[in-house]
Amino acid sequence: MKKIILFILISLSLQASSYDIKYKGITLGKIETLSTLSQNYLKAKVSNPIVKMLLGKDFYVFYDTNKPNIKDAKYRTDKKKILFALKTAIDIRPTNQNFIIDNKRNDTLKCHDNSCTFDYFSSGKHNAHGIIEFDKDGKFYKLTETKSTLVIERN
Repeated sequence: MKKIILFILISLSLQASSYDIKYKGITLGKIETLSTLSQNYLKAKVSNPIVKMLLGKDFYVFYDTNKPNIKDAKYRTDKKKILFALKTAIDIRPTNQNFIIDNKRNDTLKCHDNSCTFDYFSSGKHNAHGIIEFDKDGKFYKLTETKSTLVIERN
């Protein structure tokens, strides 16, 4: 009986740290860990059978800069620097900082209390706006990019 209770508790704690990635209201998959964010990508196991059938792959990889080598994955480049904003918000939570990416692109990040907002500009055009939320313990809870309706949310 003790082994069963221990197994359930471990399963619940592992479940609590996973995240869902949704695009336009459709759940693409489940992100087991944010540890890959340090390597500028997130890997989600496709959990929606319709999405799995359309993609024809088991994993969905959202990446910035360098494409990781993952078998059986559909790749999507982060053109709006959403991963950069998320990683920076989790690491340093700047009060109000503008990050120059290159001579045409910049990302503005503003954090206050348990939330951050980010805005991405390319060639003077506002391409992305989002909100990054943290729980009472200061741990990442949810990212919502409002223009493309991308959501990454802890279960």
